[in-house]
Amino acid sequence: MNGSDFEAARLALATARRGARALAEWPLSWRPADLAGAYRLQAAVIGDLGGGAGWKVAAVTDAQRQSLGVTQPVASAIPTSMMHDASAHPARLRLADFIAAKIECEFAFQLRHDLPPRRDGAYSRAEVGMAIEAMRIAIEIVDPRLPAGSGTLAEVADGFNNGAFVAGRSIRDWQALDFAAIGIVLTVAAPVQAATELARGSGHAILDGDPFGTVVMLANAQPTSGPGLRAGDIVTTGSCSGAPYVSGPGLYRAEFTGQGIVELVFD
Repeated sequence: MNGSDFEAARLALATARRGARALAEWPLSWRPADLAGAYRLQAAVIGDLGGGAGWKVAAVTDAQRQSLGVTQPVASAIPTSMMHDASAHPARLRLADFIAAKIECEFAFQLRHDLPPRRDGAYSRAEVGMAIEAMRIAIEIVDPRLPAGSGTLAEVADGFNNGAFVAGRSIRDWQALDFAAIGIVLTVAAPVQAATELARGSGHAILDGDPFGTVVMLANAQPTSGPGLRAGDIVTTGSCSGAPYVSGPGLYRAEFTGQGIVELVFD
């Protein structure tokens, strides 16, 4: 990708995110040549959007990597402007700010200390665990912007369809949890209608009950061209309940058995 194509792709992705607009095309000349190029484009777009305060990790199993055509887990930065806190009150989002939003229930981990890219050996589970401030129950809104067939590297550049992130309460004694046994039920209560179930699942969906393991993977496969994982960043680890479409206005409620609820209102 030459300089003019890079800038054109950068502008298109940033504009699509700001305006909740699907891109009609993704020219071949805009496709990054490799993962490093996809990360450079991703970082430029995140900078245009005001910086990031979170990450999502994908391709954490051999089957997922084979399907996506990559050889390692991949990272996608989440813009600060698209992160919302619902630890005390429901977050509020506008349907007009999304294209075709889907909702995912996830476990996330907030960092206490930096975990910069390391070139002299891998981070251990213990080292990454010491850097975690708390686990957050959470919801991610995914929203496609790229046309079908754009390729995995384009998806990486565009943040793997991230549309918004909603963080619920903090749980500091997370290391004692049996994630596989934590059930999750997602419901929606539309205006003047009773709540209906949209999806259910459990922590078993992520590495057979080890969502923290994906954070360790990310620490050891993060982009090396940037500052890396920083104190305060939140890393979300993948959907435990599928990805049903947002069905319209209403109160969306994800209940994590024994750990609390995350609520958001779509207007």
